[in-house]
Amino acid sequence: MNTVEAIIVDDEQNARENLRYLLQTFCPNIIIVNESSNVDQAYEAIQKYKPKLVFLDIEMPRKNGFQLLEMFTDITFQVIFITAYDSYAIKAFEVSAIDYLLKPIDISRLETAVLKASKNLLGDSGNMDALKSNTKEIKKLAIPYKSDYVIIDINDLLCIEADRMYSVLHTKDDNHYLVSKKLSYYEEILCQDKNFIRVHRSWIVNSNLIQNYSKKNKELTLETQLKIPVSRGYKDNFESLLYN
Repeated sequence: MNTVEAIIVDDEQNARENLRYLLQTFCPNIIIVNESSNVDQAYEAIQKYKPKLVFLDIEMPRKNGFQLLEMFTDITFQVIFITAYDSYAIKAFEVSAIDYLLKPIDISRLETAVLKASKNLLGDSGNMDALKSNTKEIKKLAIPYKSDYVIIDINDLLCIEADRMYSVLHTKDDNHYLVSKKLSYYEEILCQDKNFIRVHRSWIVNSNLIQNYSKKNKELTLETQLKIPVSRGYKDNFESLLYN
């Protein structure tokens, strides 16, 4: 596999040393050309060394990892976030990171992330194009599952169901994920365009996956034949979005 020049950005020396060891041992195609302990150092190092891959901690003193990305108008590198905080997972994928790894780093997850980055660098530039655009469009969701994350492409997200203080995410392949977030959270991040529409106090649906809508019964049918009620309070907005 072709070598990939990379830098590590983390304010903790032990974390940098540990990651360097793991990369040298399990991902020998990654060549570390610089290690930075803060965002300003990392910005200068990226300008100087022009790495193709950045292993980026998120929570650092003064400036965080997301602020580092905002400093670039032309992003020519790929990003793997590595952090001790799982609350940043969704935002990491909003900025089209290759992957999001939690400390302590799982070796198999690291190998998978590096493999994805290497393949992207060989062919598909889509990840870097997405970073360059600095778009807020969400393409994937990171869902906590057991001790890891399940990454869901939003095109495969069928609907979201409210379950008291939780939400249940339904996917096209008939999987269901219980998440400790209210439906209003997903309404805020997904319903900015008409692809996702709230149709009931308990339901958000992917409009691209609606198979049928009965105005008489105020009920829609999704591709999996799941039937969702459309309540009076959301009916007019749903129909206006559906028909426009």
